[in-house]
Amino acid sequence: MRRGHFLGNASARKHWVRRPSQSVRQCLARLERADALGTAIAIGGMALLLIAGLALFGSFPRASRPAPILAPPEGMVVVPAGAFLMGSDDARDDEKPLRRVYLDTFYIDKYEVTHAEYVEFLNAIGGHVGRCEGHDCVDTQDENSDSHIIYDYRVGRYMVERGYEDHPVIKVSWYGAKAYCEHHGKRLPTEAEWEKAARGTDGRVYPWGDEFEASRANVGDRVGDTTPVGSYPAGASPYGAHDMAGNVWEWVEDWYQAYPGSDCRSDLFGAKYKVVRGGSWNHPPRDARCSCRDIAHPARRILVVGFRCAKEPSR
Repeated sequence: MRRGHFLGNASARKHWVRRPSQSVRQCLARLERADALGTAIAIGGMALLLIAGLALFGSFPRASRPAPILAPPEGMVVVPAGAFLMGSDDARDDEKPLRRVYLDTFYIDKYEVTHAEYVEFLNAIGGHVGRCEGHDCVDTQDENSDSHIIYDYRVGRYMVERGYEDHPVIKVSWYGAKAYCEHHGKRLPTEAEWEKAARGTDGRVYPWGDEFEASRANVGDRVGDTTPVGSYPAGASPYGAHDMAGNVWEWVEDWYQAYPGSDCRSDLFGAKYKVVRGGSWNHPPRDARCSCRDIAHPARRILVVGFRCAKEPSR
């Protein structure tokens, strides 16, 4: 049928309205029993026309309902489908333009991945050197004294330096973050997913609002180190994700690129650097803004960079 033909045929419309079929009368009876006839009357003859036409073709539409939001897996929060404001027109050029972006429902870890969780992964895969797509997954104290992961040669297992079990894992490469997420049936979040999980739908500057509040995040080198994940509950995002501002920067899936509609130009764009988000304990508050972007080579293992994972709802 050509688009518009059904409602454009006036004689057919008049005939259908005057002579409803048996199936139409049954539909109307059901509506009356459900106390919904008043709605049809208020809409007028068009409602009757729609019912009649659809009945003629052998079907009656059900009212559309939003898809149910499934409970998130343990340790994750749900970010419902919908549009949000991404980017900023008042900050760095690579954050422009501010625009609406639609995302389907997804889950994201409530907390950054900890040393204890990452060590469990290393012991499961049996190594870290060259084990993550040919790259080193993470530094241990043998390679870098800033690492809090220890390999005990006596027992052939990885351990965490005492006191850092619940701190976010650091000195982990993008490849090491990706491998961890995939090992657990997850993936790294995209930039857009990360930003929506951090700021919600209203374009706020920080996870809690538009003004920086030092009591809500480990930012600005006030503490001098990472803190256990979830130490700043007042700084949680609208969806309940913690430490989206500060503690450590977080790897995301994307290569560093200009946003659609942006005039920003850079030799750094392309398949060279991955994006990190969220700021860290020794970076200034402006870097903890939800729209702020920074970059790192995916093979680098950095003191102030960790990660969290995301996934889609099960189908």
